[in-house]
This record gives sequence, structure tokens and C-alpha cells, in this order.
Amino acid sequence: MDALVEVGVFLILPYAAAALFVGGVVWRVRQWLAARARTGLRSVAVVPNTFESSDVARDITKRVFVFYTLPKMEDDRTLIVGTMMFHYGIWVVLLAHLGLIVPLPISNQTHALLGLYIGGAAGLLTLAGLLVLTARRVVSPSLRRISFFDDYFAVALLFLVIGFGLLQTLVIQPDYLNTVSPWLVSILSFHPNLAPIAGVGIFTILHIAVALVFIAYLPYGKMAHIVAYMFNPTITGRSVRVGTENLAASSAAATPRGR
Repeated sequence: MDALVEVGVFLILPYAAAALFVGGVVWRVRQWLAARARTGLRSVAVVPNTFESSDVARDITKRVFVFYTLPKMEDDRTLIVGTMMFHYGIWVVLLAHLGLIVPLPISNQTHALLGLYIGGAAGLLTLAGLLVLTARRVVSPSLRRISFFDDYFAVALLFLVIGFGLLQTLVIQPDYLNTVSPWLVSILSFHPNLAPIAGVGIFTILHIAVALVFIAYLPYGKMAHIVAYMFNPTITGRSVRVGTENLAASSAAATPRGR
């Protein structure tokens, strides 16, 4: 491997991506908090509100992992099916990648088999969901009108990351545990060691490089919704309690009187 590529992709790019990601999240959070202060956006409870922080946490968890609000808000089955396929698949893929960082009490052979069958199936499910959502965006004239560079750029990065990942998992099957895993642990522990990764193939390089670019870009595009829920004032902010007598009085005051 060329020394410049090795240093650029496996040393400079990981820390640059991490810095851009953290900086982007901080920038986004400041924007969300400032918007809340300017607009005063709140949720409104007509009946006495008894929600506690634990209730809000449970609701956010249900929204993220069950999508229970999606069928209530949308009649588009393509959106619902594509969303669930993509997100359930990507969560399993991300959990599988954690196995490169956290040692598992299983043999390398078992680890490889789990990566091949479970990781491969999850990757294919993710790809299928992304294809459904992309086709929906391309086919629908109304969606095309509100689709911009950010939408297509993020999707293109995802297709590349997933495609390179599936190619390696299902076809090439490189030795991740003795190459990518020790390198990744060394990067996360701030003791970078490029020796284990020196002999990896071109598709591993491309997969890692595009994944790092996607991580760096994540907070600056629409996919920042991954962390946006925690700062949504209509979910996490205090509700304005409105009594029924106040509603009746407000309605009477707003009704124009006849001459």
C-alpha cells in the first residue's frame, strides 16, 4: 500500500472525521437550542400533563426502535416498509461492527460465521430498504421537487458504504479480526498503529474511507435526525397546560359578535 494512502486514510482521515462529527453535532445542538428560544415552540396539553423524564425517554425509544408514530402520520406503505427495512438492518450492521472493538467470548471462526450470515443478511436488508426509499424519492414527482443535493449525496455515500461492505462480507471475506480490529482499537485509544492494516485490499480501504467521509458529513445534512429527537421541544420540552375553561373563554373571545 502506498504510504501516502496509508497515512491519509488510516491516520489523518479518522481523526479529521471525528473532529468534524463532534464539531457538527455541537453546531447543530446550538442551532436547535437557539431556535427553541426564538420561536418558543412547545407542545400543548389540553388535559393535565403527568409526563416525567422517564416517560419522554420511553416515548423517544419507541419512536426510534418501533416507529409507532409512522403509520399514524403516513399512509405510504412504501415509506413505512422501506424505513423499517433500512433502520432495522443498519442497527444490526452497527452492532456487528461493535464486535471489532469489544472482544466477544467466541472463537474467530464463530465470529466470522456470524459476520457472514447475520451481518450479510442485515447488510442485504439495509440495502433493500435503501433501494425502496430511493426509488420512492425518484419516482414521486412531489418528492423530486423537494429533493436537493444533500438528499442524493447522503444516499450515494450510503450506497457506497453498504456496497463495499457487502462485497467484502459476502465475497472477499477478509480477516477483519487481525487487520481492521486492532487498527480501529488503536485509533480509538489514541495510540494509532498502522501495521495491522498495511496489507488490506482496495475494497477495505474504500469501505473505510467512504464510511469516514459519511461520519464527517452526518451532522451537516438531514441525517442529523439521528440526534435531533433529543432536542425536539415538542417531545422533550415542557408542555403548556391549557385548561378546558381557558379554551372555552379563548374561543368565546375569538368569536366575532354580530352587529
